[in-house]
Amino acid sequence: MKFDAEWLLEQLVQSRDVDTVAQALTACGSNVETREASGDSEIWDIEVTTNRPDAMNHRGLAREAAVATGAELRPIEVSLEETDEEAASLATIEIAEPDLCSRYVARVVRGVKIVESPAWMQERLERCGVRPINAIVDATNYVLLELGQPLHAFDLDLVSGRRIEIRRARGGEKLTTLDGEERKVDPHVLVIADDERAIALAGIMGGANTEIHEGTSDVLIESAHFDAVTVRRAARRLGMHTEASHRFERGCDPEMAATACDVAAELIAQLTGGTICKGHIDVYPAKKTGGEISLSVQRLSAFAGLDISSDRAIGILKELELSPRIDGDMVTCAVPSFRVDLECTADLYEEVIRHVGYDAIPSVLPVLSSTPGGRSQNWQLVDRCRDAAVAEGLAEIVTYSFIDPSDDEVAETLPLVHHKPLVLDNALAQTQGVMRRSLMPGIVSGVRDNLNNGERFVALFEQGRAFTQRDGDPHEAERLAIALSGRRGGREVDFGDIKGVVEGVIERIALPVDVWSRGGQPWLDPSEGAILCTAEGTVLGCVGRLSSEMAARWDLRQPAYVAELDLEATETDMPLPEFKTMPRFPAVIADMTVEHDQSLSFTDLEASVRELASELVSSVELVTQFSGKGIDPGKVRTTLRFVYRNPERSLTQDEVNAEQETLRQSLAGRLKVRMV
Repeated sequence: MKFDAEWLLEQLVQSRDVDTVAQALTACGSNVETREASGDSEIWDIEVTTNRPDAMNHRGLAREAAVATGAELRPIEVSLEETDEEAASLATIEIAEPDLCSRYVARVVRGVKIVESPAWMQERLERCGVRPINAIVDATNYVLLELGQPLHAFDLDLVSGRRIEIRRARGGEKLTTLDGEERKVDPHVLVIADDERAIALAGIMGGANTEIHEGTSDVLIESAHFDAVTVRRAARRLGMHTEASHRFERGCDPEMAATACDVAAELIAQLTGGTICKGHIDVYPAKKTGGEISLSVQRLSAFAGLDISSDRAIGILKELELSPRIDGDMVTCAVPSFRVDLECTADLYEEVIRHVGYDAIPSVLPVLSSTPGGRSQNWQLVDRCRDAAVAEGLAEIVTYSFIDPSDDEVAETLPLVHHKPLVLDNALAQTQGVMRRSLMPGIVSGVRDNLNNGERFVALFEQGRAFTQRDGDPHEAERLAIALSGRRGGREVDFGDIKGVVEGVIERIALPVDVWSRGGQPWLDPSEGAILCTAEGTVLGCVGRLSSEMAARWDLRQPAYVAELDLEATETDMPLPEFKTMPRFPAVIADMTVEHDQSLSFTDLEASVRELASELVSSVELVTQFSGKGIDPGKVRTTLRFVYRNPERSLTQDEVNAEQETLRQSLAGRLKVRMV
């Protein structure tokens, strides 16, 4: 909010340097964010929190400055010259909704002339962002900015029956406000009305039908207290925000209503030549008394970690107008009507500490009793798995454990999903209503999002938990999901890439996979999908190309290769690496291409090769597979690479050729394959 520095300093009895006051306000919580020179003064932009409506005016902020600098707050001085004519004889006030309007004060000023306000007043209003209009309206705005009490001036001659009623709006009622907008109001909105119609929106804005104009002679000054919640709801309902509603929404001081009305009447009389009628019209159905809050000075010091003397604490509370009463170590404060933010002892702690100074509080961590922490039992497995995935060139992602129930239904067809889902009773959203039973929906979504954001090659993994019901109880299982898609090394990734990554991970985490067999539908493509099993037939995962059906479901426009592994079957203790002597003699590499039926899986082919190959073959690798043009339908050509090595001597090419020929004949006889 914007404040006039000169205006603020006028509220203090003892003069204070502007720099000192600005620094003191910032130190006690009212941060002076910017300072801009303006004539003989400065415009201060000060951060006032919403719970401090008492500081949203120059006097309230000056009260803070007085406590912070040791100055004295200047009392409000009002000197009214009243006529013998009673204000109550000129207008009547009725509050039909005392719960929504707890007080309504009015004064009458007669014989006014519509003139411009003096230059000093216009300058102060403009520094605070308020546009000057005329002396009467400017006076009400001036009092608002000085004392924090919103006011409104009615042309008394335009108030039908010279009667003011504070009531709820009637159905279909309309009011053109001072901004020229016609507004439809309903019973949720509190209005000020005369005998015939609504003439103002309570706490928000006056109506055009009773506004001050060039011919105005008699003025009725309104100074009221409205319910904060009612004003806030009405302002939002009507899409309005005014200086008045800004204060009323946060809580004004009902005890300031009469004083502010007097100050405004005095200003208007001085500026316009009018006369002030005798007395207020003050309707105050039920005066509210503030509560009391107590604190222990000893506990305050312990809380702050700082020795705060009783005299210092009491002095601050007294200067803040909290009327402290002392009883030994206990101090009881009366909450003034303008401090709507004070509700409990902790609030009093804050009042004292911020004026003692936050910088005085030592930077010491509190002593907390604690017990040594521990890691979960499977932390070694999780770390090992993540390290293995990163070593294969994968980037980790983390997805939600809550998924869409429709995605969970599709996940039910995955090889690792065997149990009922965990349905959430209080889901945050319909799309997160079930705990995931598989990591596959999340990893596929990750591939889609990365590709949609322009990534040409995606290599991802997620290590996390799958959740199911087993015998009515929740169960968690550690899983690993992997996904590849896009171009790498000038070509599209294929099944061989995902197979190589999975094999690398399996080796590193000691997952006992013994058999690769076709499967994984409907998630995986029938021609490029595999189920991973133990020798006993226990399913440990699946690997392959995402089927066209699943790719369409997740809006994937290019092939993606995915895998999911069950980590629960890994060995508890990671086997130690075995040292092997580096070979002294060179290896001989030889390739072999065989043509076979597509029904023959690579697993079966590899198993036969390893069984039939001699001891000189140290490794067998897949180079490529090809089918299509130039090859009979239903056939595929597979190229294998053999590494021959003798640990005791160098092999000759003739020896390798002889071994290759023997292997060719053996494969042709066993698998009925054709050598190419």
